Formats: sequence, structure tokens, C-alpha cells
Amino acid sequence: MHLFCKTNSLLNSIIATACVALIACTPSSGDVNHTYAQRLENVLKTESFKLSKPSTITVNHFTENTEDKATIGMLELAQLRQCKLATLIAEHNNQLGKTATPANILSYQIKFIQSAKECLESFEEQDELFEKIKLTAIQKQANLANYFRAMLLNESELKQSWQLSSTHIDENTAGFSETVSAMEQIAKLNNQINTGKINAIEPEQIINQLEVLNRFKYNKLLISAARVQTHYNQQLTALLMKYSKDDLCPANKNKQKAQTLSNVFKKFYLEQLQPYQSFLVGRLETLQPLYQQIWRDTELAQFVDSDSNDAILQSLKHSAKRHVAWWQGFYRTCEISPL
Repeated sequence: MHLFCKTNSLLNSIIATACVALIACTPSSGDVNHTYAQRLENVLKTESFKLSKPSTITVNHFTENTEDKATIGMLELAQLRQCKLATLIAEHNNQLGKTATPANILSYQIKFIQSAKECLESFEEQDELFEKIKLTAIQKQANLANYFRAMLLNESELKQSWQLSSTHIDENTAGFSETVSAMEQIAKLNNQINTGKINAIEPEQIINQLEVLNRFKYNKLLISAARVQTHYNQQLTALLMKYSKDDLCPANKNKQKAQTLSNVFKKFYLEQLQPYQSFLVGRLETLQPLYQQIWRDTELAQFVDSDSNDAILQSLKHSAKRHVAWWQGFYRTCEISPL
């Protein structure tokens, strides 16, 4: 069970009941959050409180700076006609090669390295062209990690993962299993590059996996939803922490205000937002380890590293714990039952 079901507090029974519920959040979670905030505001008589979304994560353009020192000229290319490498280089040098995306460029580097090995077998080792091809392949392999990083940070299918989205995500949102499969392949590609297993790579699959990510945009929906919910939790907890016991349940007075607050918490948070967050946590527990394998060597590492307090999953869990903890204190302080 997820964190939202793990508690020994007074809320045990009602939280357990909420966690059994399937995610059928209608209206959307965004609407529920705003209604929850509005109802709290009405009871607390708060002025000018309004939920805001988190700031956008900026993904800076990455420049490979991987200009090859060894190049193969046109005359030398003519000597390679018996190799598939010649066709590969010619295609890369034409208009298609000049307008290639970061993923296309990475794919080309991998194909070059793979084709170079086969092509070298048709030359004598003392041949000058043999040395040039060998050196070029070695340089390209040394730079593959940078080309991979350029794809992560510059390719729209991956860069958009960090953008905020207004589209709601729930159990019925298509693309989860397909996205997991695609991200597993991209993580595998990163591992193959880092371990030098270049011949095991299927470069054609790179574009195929990006097409899957672009079709569903599931990473964007999930990461955005988790970041927005985290930010909402933080704001609502900060709002509630402004109020003392005397504000919520003053001595020698009835506890109608406290009971009304409790009803708002149960109806909107426990019954709707908590199961929704359990859903987000479940999805992130599957995908964030893949995010970490893929983005760990980039400026986005802090958002995917499970040891980082800024990681998407850890931030969501922490914000939910803090919010529920405030309510646990509220029930103890005001001496009312959450049931």
C-alpha cells in the first residue's frame, strides 16, 4: 500500500476506507483541489487565498561540442563504395543530414560506429583510410554520451516531459504501459552507451520510442500532475498552519466550526484527493526509477534522484504527509473524532 494508507493515527480507519476507493475523480483533480481550498476558505474566513501552480522547470538547450577531429573527405568516400558506411555518410551529408534532429544525429553516430567495424575488415591495417575510419569511430563512441544528453535536453518528445499541462490524468488515461516500455528501451540505450555495448543497439528503435512518447505524452501528464498536486498540498498546509486552537475550537464553545472543517477534509481530501494521489504515487513508483536512469547525468537529476528531496515522487509523498499530519494534530487538539 502507498504512503497514504500507512498511518497509525486516529485517521486509520477512514484513510483505509479512502484508499480502497478506485480513482474515479469526476470532476478533475484540479477542480477538486480548488473546491477544497474554497470550502476551507469559507469556514476559516480567509481573505484573498488562491491556489497557484508551480513554476515551470526550465530545460536548457544542450550543445554537444563534439566536433570530430578526424573527417572523411569526398575522395576518401569514393574508396568506401564497397562499404555500407559510404551510403551512411553520403546520406548524412545531404540535406537530410543537415536538418537532422538530435535523435537522428545520435542514431547516425551509432550506425557509423557499427558500420565502421564491418568496413575496416575490407582494408589493410597499414592503409591510411583504415586509421582514419578507426579514429573517427573511436571519437564518435567517446562522444556518444553527449549526443544522448543532447537528445534528452533538446528533443521535443523528451523535453516536453517537464512542461506543465492542464490535461487531467487518471487511471483511464491511455499510454501508461506503452510509455513504460518506451522508457525502458531508452534507459537500456543509455546503459549500452555507457558500457560500450554499441553493437547491441538497434538505432532504428530510437525514433520509434520517441514516437510513442509523443503519441501519449504520458510523462508530461504525470510529472505535471504530481508537481501541481505537491504545490497545492504545500499551499493548503501553509494556509491551515496559520490558525491556532483558539481559532478552530475555542474553549467553552461548541465545536461546530471544527466539525465543519472536518467534514470538508473528509469529503474533498480523504475521499477524493488522497486516492488520486495514491494513483500518482503508484505510477511514479514505476516510472521515476526509469527517469533516474535516463536523466541522472543532466541538470534535471535532482527531480528524478530518489535520494533528493526535490525528486517528484519524494516531494509528493512529503507534501501529503505534512498535510495529513496537520489534520492529525487538529483532531487531537480539538478532541473530535475523524469518523
